[in-house]
Amino acid sequence: MKRREITIMGVLLALSFVTMFLPNTKPFKHVINEKELLYEANKEGRYITTDEVAQALMEGDASYLLIDLRTPKEFAKFTIDGAINIPYAKIMDDANLDYFNQDVYTTVLFSNGSSLADQAWMRLRSYDYKGNKVMKGGLNEWYKTIINPQKPKAIDPVTAQETYLFRKGASIFFTGAQVVGNAAPKSKPKASAKPIVKRKKKEVSGGCG
Repeated sequence: MKRREITIMGVLLALSFVTMFLPNTKPFKHVINEKELLYEANKEGRYITTDEVAQALMEGDASYLLIDLRTPKEFAKFTIDGAINIPYAKIMDDANLDYFNQDVYTTVLFSNGSSLADQAWMRLRSYDYKGNKVMKGGLNEWYKTIINPQKPKAIDPVTAQETYLFRKGASIFFTGAQVVGNAAPKSKPKASAKPIVKRKKKEVSGGCG
């Protein structure tokens, strides 16, 4: 692992443990130890790419729940269609915990970049909340790759051309605007007007008597 990545991971780890002792933090049943949390944080599987998110949304995959961690003001200006707004400072509030303490959906955390979502993931994972992923690069990467994809050069590999074609189609899907060359789309997706409805956990069948 590069020195810069180790430094960033150390900062995120420190922040996650500081947040455990904030006033709105409650004594949950299981808090994983530092060693286990660091191991989990180093696993690439906690990330999901913008391409994967776009594909899931285009296919109507209802198993993903997108959570925008920014402020309500930022959320109202621009977000990914279908996302709900739970500001980072409120993720541990009683009214919001059901979104993270469930096994029905895979929650996708995002902000402008990756750092805030990384902190949220670390905080939730420290209380053994699973099924949460971070959209790598956040909305900055979403705009760069999905909303305004850059056309590859003729000398780029075939895979780059294929990725561009997918992203170009996704751009049309999410903006309703035809993308010409490298021009930015005329419109951006608006914030979702969907109400925040709590998801219930799956009922466990059977079990020990």
